[in-house]
Amino acid sequence: MTKLHTKLVLVTLASTTLLGLASPIMAQELKKTPDLTKDFSQTQASQASSFTMPSGYPEELNSLTEDTRSYVVIDQDTHKVLMEREGNKPYPIASMSKIMSVYLTYKAIEEGKIKLDDKIKTPESIVRDFTDNAELSNAGLVTDAEYTVQDLLYGIMLASGNDATTLLMSHIYGSEQEAVAAIRRQLDEWGIENYEFYTTSGAPNKYLPESYWIEGSTKDSQNKMSAADVALMAQYITEKYPQILELSSAREYTMAKDSDHPIKMANNNLLLEGAQYGRPGVTGLKSGYTDEAGKCFVTTTTENGRKMIAVVMGVQEPYSSYEETKILLDGLNKHPELYQLEGLATNLLPTQAEKEAQAAKKAAEEAASKAQAAGSKEENVENLPNRRNNPFTNFMRSIFGIFN
Repeated sequence: MTKLHTKLVLVTLASTTLLGLASPIMAQELKKTPDLTKDFSQTQASQASSFTMPSGYPEELNSLTEDTRSYVVIDQDTHKVLMEREGNKPYPIASMSKIMSVYLTYKAIEEGKIKLDDKIKTPESIVRDFTDNAELSNAGLVTDAEYTVQDLLYGIMLASGNDATTLLMSHIYGSEQEAVAAIRRQLDEWGIENYEFYTTSGAPNKYLPESYWIEGSTKDSQNKMSAADVALMAQYITEKYPQILELSSAREYTMAKDSDHPIKMANNNLLLEGAQYGRPGVTGLKSGYTDEAGKCFVTTTTENGRKMIAVVMGVQEPYSSYEETKILLDGLNKHPELYQLEGLATNLLPTQAEKEAQAAKKAAEEAASKAQAAGSKEENVENLPNRRNNPFTNFMRSIFGIFN
């Protein structure tokens, strides 16, 4: 161990549930101690390539913490990997998944399919299957109550509401399954390939009725990505729709505030300025927790004047994902010029469009090469000497009329 830890009793942003209709939401997302021995296939994880730090990399940055299974810190402008441990290996990501649902919501708004002030009525099935499920974090939706799209977005980001996520995605796409398919298409477009995505909320299948499962999934199916890909996903989302940071940096919000059932939520991100591990540059973003995932958090921040994205995954009890993130960022701040180090790997991947363009270019080059080779062959045939014009063939031509 390289540091002293104090046991923390804290409530994470993604680990919340409703304790009272008018009280801040303060509870664990899944009320169990992380059991990382239940992690998915270690063989699958070990097959992923690891980042290699170049010569001249500060050795002390490799040993700042031993209590986080996987992490990366990315410089946004250059995509350079400034810090990492198993950053390229996919692990369960739990409620960090929810930022994809927020992305698709803003995309639907941009396309004119929905508006922020549209009201959505809550069916009994959402309350039965999610809100009343004590194993899940929820915003506390009420049957037949109406919530605006904006209400539900805050319910996703502040309360980590599985009920709010599923209701909103089903409203936009018609079903959980179609919404998951849309998420997969978007990840594919970004060039992210080494992932598994089964639910819009990040809740493992085992906590959901089978009617929400996508075809081919099982009870053990759950969302998985690498820390590097989570960081890339977060960068795409925050750069395309920076308004998500307004949600993630809000200190509190009340859903349906003028109704008979207002729901007050508090932001429990302990990295926000003024909080226990607060930093002036932090704007978000999202936490997650399940048995297999452990405590996770993806942070958007500005450090030494540069935008950074930090992802920690698999933090074990009694430690905090917020404290682990602070340790990494504090260590990084001692090396403000690290992003300039030559040879640092990046987490940037070629997009689907770029890969298709490259494939088309390669096919065109191969076709041109074949055409050139064929033309060269024809030219060689035309330049062959006429071996029929000799004394023997001339004699046979004159007597028998052959070789004409």
